[in-house]
Amino acid sequence: MTITENGKQTLVVFSGDVGRYDQPILKDPEPPTRADFLLCESTYGDRDHPAGSVADELADVINSTAKRGGAVVIPAFAVDRTQLLLYYMRVLEEQERIPHLPVYLDSPMAINITDIYIRHGGDHDLKPQADPDPLNAHEVHMTRTVEDSKKINDVVLPCIIISASGMITGGRVKHHLARRLPDSRSTVLLVGYQAKGSGGRALLDGAKFLRIHHEQIPVRAQIIEIGQLSAHAGESELLRWLSGIQTPPKRTFLVHGEPSGLNGLRDAIAQQFHWPEVTIPAYKQSFDLNV
Repeated sequence: MTITENGKQTLVVFSGDVGRYDQPILKDPEPPTRADFLLCESTYGDRDHPAGSVADELADVINSTAKRGGAVVIPAFAVDRTQLLLYYMRVLEEQERIPHLPVYLDSPMAINITDIYIRHGGDHDLKPQADPDPLNAHEVHMTRTVEDSKKINDVVLPCIIISASGMITGGRVKHHLARRLPDSRSTVLLVGYQAKGSGGRALLDGAKFLRIHHEQIPVRAQIIEIGQLSAHAGESELLRWLSGIQTPPKRTFLVHGEPSGLNGLRDAIAQQFHWPEVTIPAYKQSFDLNV
């Protein structure tokens, strides 16, 4: 955003959510080359994502759950995360590394977004000429209506259910968890950031019960996290993005992070770039950029 006052231009840059590098589907983040004032996210400002193969871990979860006769329930964000999961499942099926299980995509928004990905191939890195249907596992059921969503409860064979919301704070996934969490054969696969106070964080922290629709649902299913699937840049990726700025900003504001992420990124910027005025704003704090 460029602000012009008294003939003088000031460039204010908002990072938004900085993405990952070298990932399927989405193109690499493009760093700015200049910023007078910078607002940068710090979700993973204090750590990098785990090493390891997403495909390998996903295959292990699907295969082990299928052998037990259970369902894999994946709370997933409708944009990017769902499409990435569909991509990996397609790849694993083509490589014959997982069985062709029924996949229920139970999120009208995610279904619509997936269609946009398919129709606008120039905006991402998928290569449909190599696979004409890269975001479609061999047995995908798109469930738009409430009635079709409820019918998934009747599925007793091994299956995969992808539904929102990604942090288990609402949405259709809660209905599926109420049905599948008490089943020790099933798995809840967490594939994104889980904020404090969310249902996903409670499961990660080892909750024995999860409150869903005013009921305490026992947690007997396996709870597994694949941290590599996060769409937020890790600490080294954030620093890589910031390194594109050729002249230190007059002031940098770190936002969108818990205290550990905010403080970790502030310290890393000081150590690597020696930028002046790296600020962690307080709630409702205001700043005069003319000073």
